[in-house]
Amino acid sequence: MKRVLTALMVFSMFLLGLVGGFAQEKGAVKCVGIYSETAAGSVSFRVGRGEWVVINVGDTIPAEAEIRVNVDRDWIEVTPSDNPQAVYEIAGGESGVVLVKVADLLTRTARSVSFPEGSPDPKYRDKLVVIEYLGRQIYMTRDGDTKDIKYGDVLDRTGKVTIIAINNTITLMNASGEVTTVIGPLKFDVEQVLTNKKLYKYLNVPWPR
Repeated sequence: MKRVLTALMVFSMFLLGLVGGFAQEKGAVKCVGIYSETAAGSVSFRVGRGEWVVINVGDTIPAEAEIRVNVDRDWIEVTPSDNPQAVYEIAGGESGVVLVKVADLLTRTARSVSFPEGSPDPKYRDKLVVIEYLGRQIYMTRDGDTKDIKYGDVLDRTGKVTIIAINNTITLMNASGEVTTVIGPLKFDVEQVLTNKKLYKYLNVPWPR
């Protein structure tokens, strides 16, 4: 029972963290994933004619802001204030800089994601859900298919993950709502995280409690 209560508390803190940060400003969005192939500063935001501010994972972007992506291969994912289970992506464009106002972004059709409920959630048995990432992460299934990892992706126990660059991170939630952050560069099996294997000296950083 103690473990069940602990897991529920962790999951509740996660949801509160997603929603609570937006309580003071309706229409704001939170950065839950970002990939910048070239250099820091290629994904940023500004309010009005203010200075451009580099966006980091976890940042809250004001409702009246506009987001800029400078490089066509880069992208950012954000969740809205009233629905952390909806996610919007802005990708760079080949024709030049992409500018999107937050208010306009929220009129688009969102991609829906979900997270474990209860302790443990049988739907997510032997799986991990991506709740944040920094940098490009590649997921390979047991059959050898590969894809870029995005917010809300469900990773099966039999899959493998590659974190390409140094100090890039991926944060994963298991069926009980417990959360782990893995730091790259690294290739690892999803099963290794599920079994709490310490992959490297600086990896598997527990979520703050």
